[in-house]
Amino acid sequence: MQDTEWLTYLLDGADARPDLPAPRVGDTVEFRMLHGGREIEAWRPGGARLGRLPPAESALLSGLLAEDPAWRQGRIAALVPRPRQGGARIHVRIGTS
Repeated sequence: MQDTEWLTYLLDGADARPDLPAPRVGDTVEFRMLHGGREIEAWRPGGARLGRLPPAESALLSGLLAEDPAWRQGRIAALVPRPRQGGARIHVRIGTS
């Protein structure tokens, strides 16, 4: 398989926890499959949930995550402020390169 990367964002981001620093660009993300791969969630290595991938991306990436462990790691690529909702939308980079 050639090196490939995807850039996507997380839905329903988890609330900040006072015991953990806020997410930052470059932080490592671990992707976990749920419900037979129908959902993929993003977690911090320390165990805090960050959110989940959109359904279309979950459907496309679940096979890759199942067959190649390299796809289970990613990084936060951007934090886009959301003034109306508060906080930031987390964009993540996932791939094998």
